[in-house]
Amino acid sequence: MNSGVAGKPYLSYDIFMKRGLYIHIPFCRKKCHYCNFVSTTNRTAALHKKFISSIEKELQHAKDQYGHLEFDTFYIGGGTPSLLNDDEITKLVGCIRKHFNFRQNYEFTCEMNPEDVDEKRLAAYLDLGINRISLGAQAFQDRLLKETGRTHNAEANVKALDLLREMGCENISVDIMIRLPGQTVSDVEESILRSVELGAKQLTVYDLDIHEKTVFGVQQKHGKLHLPYETEHLQMFQLVEKILTDAGFVHYELMTFAKPGFESRHNLIYWHNEEYLGLGPGAFSYLNGIRYQFAKDVNGYFKKCAENNWTRDIEDILTEEEKESETLLTGLRLAEGIDFAGLKLLRPKIEKKIDELSSEGLFKLCGTKIAFTQRGRYSAETILSNLLP
Repeated sequence: MNSGVAGKPYLSYDIFMKRGLYIHIPFCRKKCHYCNFVSTTNRTAALHKKFISSIEKELQHAKDQYGHLEFDTFYIGGGTPSLLNDDEITKLVGCIRKHFNFRQNYEFTCEMNPEDVDEKRLAAYLDLGINRISLGAQAFQDRLLKETGRTHNAEANVKALDLLREMGCENISVDIMIRLPGQTVSDVEESILRSVELGAKQLTVYDLDIHEKTVFGVQQKHGKLHLPYETEHLQMFQLVEKILTDAGFVHYELMTFAKPGFESRHNLIYWHNEEYLGLGPGAFSYLNGIRYQFAKDVNGYFKKCAENNWTRDIEDILTEEEKESETLLTGLRLAEGIDFAGLKLLRPKIEKKIDELSSEGLFKLCGTKIAFTQRGRYSAETILSNLLP
């Protein structure tokens, strides 16, 4: 243990360990029909000010607890981070840099909605050192964007990607959703091709998940949500895979494709089961073998920060076997797979199942390394959910 700020103890960390910082911005114009993320549509100036003040307090607490941490990546997500005005995001970033350090050439990502991409805002972002933009395009068909409750149209996607390139932002990631109600294989093809043509260096393809309390969840409960059939869903993903690999993208994670050198370094921290600090409502952290969530909703976050109540809503102290399980499940999402030899506690319990899945052509084995085959990737989420004893 070392001595922290004002004599408070904080934990020591390996200075060579990869580590990411995530900040959750909870503000949204409206709730999308599929979204169950922690967010609020209350966007008054007073609430924005309260959020910045709360983050400042949480940052100070984190520094008191952990010391002057150093990060390899910095990711601002949400919610809709691009709803913060220039002064607000400048103040936020300045406060973070006052409390923590970043390694040389660190990756600095900010999520943006297409309708928020304008010259003034981008100039402010670039001045702050943001070097990677994650654009929530989701689709290039107006009817699908309207159906999902998005607040932009396909033209906004095009204008945003054009302006990003014109202003010198080369590292652009684009989110595209598949299995949307009313979506066709041709729609998916158009969205992927347009993203590539307009300069995306990474594409993350999200399968639509239905959550009970969302608009889509309510529609499904009443039999009013009509999704593509499984055969069409598989065709969609296989087409995505072909288009992007033909265009020189590497399928490096189950749902993510990138040009070489443009893989998300922040997300790789998650997939390699390395450490991250999450700040803001709903954010999770994983430090020193403990995974925790400080506050699970927006109102609870503001209340706890105001009261200096730093108890955690969720806290899991992982055993060595649980750490191995996390390493297995996250590592198998990557095309490179994982070295099974290091999982000394877990290996004897699932080795037989791994061999069975390998004989079925779902895993490939190379010495002690295991990875999904192409066929295995299509059933990966099901396999991963049933893999552990």
